Amino acid sequence: MIAFLDGILAVGGTGAVITIGGGIGLDVQLSARSADSLPAVGQPIKLWTHLAVREDNWSLYGFIEAEERAMFRLLISVTGVGPKVAMGMLSRASGDEIAQALRTGDEKALVRLPGIGKKSAARLIVELGQRIPESVLGGMDMGGEAGAVSSAGLSEALAVLQAMGLAPAAAQQALLKVRQRDPEVSEDLEAWVRAALRGI
Repeated sequence: MIAFLDGILAVGGTGAVITIGGGIGLDVQLSARSADSLPAVGQPIKLWTHLAVREDNWSLYGFIEAEERAMFRLLISVTGVGPKVAMGMLSRASGDEIAQALRTGDEKALVRLPGIGKKSAARLIVELGQRIPESVLGGMDMGGEAGAVSSAGLSEALAVLQAMGLAPAAAQQALLKVRQRDPEVSEDLEAWVRAALRGI
């Protein structure tokens, strides 16, 4: 509905106010990371925005980078993760760091973020782990643990383990741990699944 704001910064901080002309100033909620990147008060500013509409409240969230907004929108698509929790996550970690944790199934990294418990972390990994688009990754090198794993190959291995009764998050973690130790193993589906089962 409101894609971006292009105006003058009237008040800084995580509860910024942007003057957009005509004597109108808009309250915009920012992550701590975006707030730290704001220019001085009185300077021009462009923010990418997301309007969250509820029956009793309309809130406008702002982002210095479009990639941060894309990650915010992915996070709030998960049940139990609202705008405030998503902004708290993005205040503590960059979009790239969250994307890496999701792609590699790193529950511990996610649990360290405000508002995220073990169940929420597992849900985020299952629902978003293979849905992180390149526009969110923003050129980050996802080598190491998960970069060379094709989404199709990982999905197939996950399906096999889940058919054996493993929880999706646990299955993904097991597969990625094996892949980290032996990058070549993902080329052989059967060997990859067997090694993951031995590590559980």
